[in-house]
Amino acid sequence: MGMRLSSERVATRAGRAQVALNFQISFALQVLALLIGDLASVLLAYGVSSLIVKTIGGPSLRLEAVITWMALWISWRAYQGLYPGYGRSPQTELRLHTVGTTLIALTQLAASFAAHSFPLSARSVIIEWLAVLFVGLFVRYFIRNILIRSGNYGRPVSIIGAGSTASLIITHLKRHPAYGLNPVAAYDDNVVLHGSMLCEIPVLGSIELALTQPATQHALISIPSARSEVQQRLINSIYAAFPITWVIPDLFNVPNQALQFHNIGTVASLELKNNLRSIRSRLVKRSLDLIGSTLGLIILLPILVLIALAIKIDSPGPVVYRARRLGRYGKTFDCFKFRSMHRNAEEKLQRMLDNDPSLKEEFDSTHKLKNDPRVTRVGRFLRKTSLDELPQLINVIIGNMSLVGPRPIVEAEVSRYKSVYEVYKQVQPGMTGYWQANGRSDTTYDERVDMDKFYITNWTVWLDLIILLQTVRVVLMGRGAY
Repeated sequence: MGMRLSSERVATRAGRAQVALNFQISFALQVLALLIGDLASVLLAYGVSSLIVKTIGGPSLRLEAVITWMALWISWRAYQGLYPGYGRSPQTELRLHTVGTTLIALTQLAASFAAHSFPLSARSVIIEWLAVLFVGLFVRYFIRNILIRSGNYGRPVSIIGAGSTASLIITHLKRHPAYGLNPVAAYDDNVVLHGSMLCEIPVLGSIELALTQPATQHALISIPSARSEVQQRLINSIYAAFPITWVIPDLFNVPNQALQFHNIGTVASLELKNNLRSIRSRLVKRSLDLIGSTLGLIILLPILVLIALAIKIDSPGPVVYRARRLGRYGKTFDCFKFRSMHRNAEEKLQRMLDNDPSLKEEFDSTHKLKNDPRVTRVGRFLRKTSLDELPQLINVIIGNMSLVGPRPIVEAEVSRYKSVYEVYKQVQPGMTGYWQANGRSDTTYDERVDMDKFYITNWTVWLDLIILLQTVRVVLMGRGAY
């Protein structure tokens, strides 16, 4: 891609000032909304924790002390950049929220210990901050969702470059508005693209136009294939014209969730952490699996019994189906599921595929059928709500599955994974995963493979927690399940 950068790069002062003013007003309103949300969550958490403390007979919480410590909590969140927190991945945002809240809670506990009131107030302080931890997170999500739906969240972004990378970035940002980066214009030196639309975003003109008449305060350079000297001149030019500049490096298909920036003299370097080799992370993951699956079985026991009765009444056959799947290191195991099909389903499937080429094409593409006649009435409901997978909690306790992980696959699917299968074998498959939380059956098979690879190579405990939260939302909405 060529560049035509002239020496005259000064836009009209009035135009620049108006862009800056519009951004500042919008930014201030969003910050105010999130601040009000945090204040509301503090009061709500105070009410909930006071009720719990009163019920168990602990010392009452003083409102003035709560206000003081919550002011410190809000100040710390501002320091973390959570107002409004543009460009943060969900797992990064969750980590900042959890770590920041825990840090302030520990600080208050230390202050109580120093004031010799620790034995009396420790329980109340812990209950208070646990309430803030959960209430604060969901109130933030609620407020931000209102802002997104009303079209008042995020800042406009100019995309520099209108190639395949730009298309990928724009698509992702539009699908995930919580990032707060809203593409509004694209620029490219390829005159053929001028006046066209890129993922519903207009390509306004050349890169020179972006420099002389910037439409936003934020530029995102998406030309990773450009030569280094071209990249250097382009970045320096954009950096001088835009207050905020992001650059997409040529680092596709490498782990990116654990990147850490370092300086070696005047040379920039990136550290890539392999979280799969962290014994501590694996212990935390296994602990979460055991705690979550055990509690899940206890809490859901009445529902499990009702489902078992419904299956027995609806159609003959066993309640639980054992599906042979590939697990860690390529070893096969029995994946437990509530039976959702009639007996002799495989024979029926083969006859159907032999007699209907369109069904065979659909099954070969996704290994699923949207309108599968093998599925029972109860089974259709179980699949729609994903309740058929609840017996896999036993797999998690046994240790051949995890609460979160890549999709459990069959032997016939190994060829579809190609070289990714060597990465796939490093972890246990999960009851849910990145694919289930980001598209489910509405995605192509290749997209599923890419999502599994992304999860494995970018795995963190925070990513697991975000996937669990997203899965609850997707299941409740019934999106992409059949």
